[in-house]
Amino acid sequence: MTKFNERYPEAVRIALLCLSAVCAIATHFFLVSTGWLDAPAGLLLAVTNTFATPDWLMRKVARRLVNNTVFAANVNRSYDSSYKQQGVKMGDTVTARLPQRYQVTVGAVMVATPLTDQTVAITITDQSNIGFEYDSWHATLEVDDYMERYGNPAVDALVNNIDYTGLARCYLNVSKSVGVPAVVPGSTGTLPQAATQTYLDAVTKLFDAAVPDPYVAMLTSDMHAYLMNGTIGLFSPSGAIAANFRRGQFGNDALGIDRWFKTQNAPTHVVGALGGTPLVNGAGQTGATILGDGTGGAVTGYFKQGDVIRFAGVNEINPLSHQSVGRLKDFVVTADVDAPAAATLSIPISPSIIISGPWRTCSAAPANNAAITTFGHASSYAALSTPQGLVYNRDAFCLVMADLMLPRGLWVSERISNAKLGISIRMLKHHDIINDVSPARLDTAHGWKTIRETLACRVCS
Repeated sequence: MTKFNERYPEAVRIALLCLSAVCAIATHFFLVSTGWLDAPAGLLLAVTNTFATPDWLMRKVARRLVNNTVFAANVNRSYDSSYKQQGVKMGDTVTARLPQRYQVTVGAVMVATPLTDQTVAITITDQSNIGFEYDSWHATLEVDDYMERYGNPAVDALVNNIDYTGLARCYLNVSKSVGVPAVVPGSTGTLPQAATQTYLDAVTKLFDAAVPDPYVAMLTSDMHAYLMNGTIGLFSPSGAIAANFRRGQFGNDALGIDRWFKTQNAPTHVVGALGGTPLVNGAGQTGATILGDGTGGAVTGYFKQGDVIRFAGVNEINPLSHQSVGRLKDFVVTADVDAPAAATLSIPISPSIIISGPWRTCSAAPANNAAITTFGHASSYAALSTPQGLVYNRDAFCLVMADLMLPRGLWVSERISNAKLGISIRMLKHHDIINDVSPARLDTAHGWKTIRETLACRVCS
């Protein structure tokens, strides 16, 4: 028998081989489209009859998200596993149990402390997504170029949204506060003392409240600039000044704070309208609501959620010894408050005023007509805008990410979920045959919670 190579010229042989390959591919697609053959899992069938895997995109997205988070990378992530269920929905909630507190009894007779579980609910509240389009040709041949031009900016926007929502919500729950509204630490006074004292005050408040280290600081760019200008020698005694200008982080620990970050997502708080000379209306008040007067009449937005107030004669205590630390206790207003015409207002606060037992929060209940100050003064900071930094132990806040459901019948319906990195991202892609476009989207489902506000302190600027 004449051999194939001898019977046909080379050009004819190549043409026959190409025809055979085309026939094989066409037969394969026919079997797939008619249901006689399953399509390979995880592959994308494009209109050009080219298969391309989306794995490249998912891995690059996950890596970039992890590498670029600031606040999200420095909070508690231990509750993520509670949400690792396929098809999680908005509103899904888990309960986090807080550490037990005890009261010491002096003497031989034991007095048992009642065991009371304090819990907080952590809820998936946000589904964030970015949408874009790409074709299989560029996905196959120009992966790096595509990610550089289109993918990376999209992922940065998603990362920014997660960090922004966390900072914007969590600071509102923190009662401890240092600094002066609308004055950046270090922008006035003599350096370096002026640049460092506010942060030392924050560390002092945390230490006196028995907050364990290490501490993390989140600063605005202005805070960062003034601090660096006044403390280059402090942060870089060995001459490694350049390390302090790495993106988002200083080179070394200092001032009792282990990790320093700057973030463009630091929230700005607007102080309430205030006015008059606010006073406590009634002695011996405890709990989460305190009555006040002396506001000078009806004022809309007298207090704003997130305002930090103090009551004269009510001091902070050490939660272990229950002894006063000799400093007024900070309370955060938990909802906007309008002053009525009768000048008597109800102020919701956190933490609650508790003056006895293992969960005691302060030295005493406020006296009648005790002065109420906001960020340290009755009304001087009315309506000021003040960017808020944070110094905290990472267990003060929690971020959870959940596995979103994977719908069927799409070109791509995949998820990358990594427990070690604490991320879960879903990718969906389909083709609109009416308009001949191929949209894609990346989604995250996440929720933020201030689980132990006592472990954090705000820094006004």
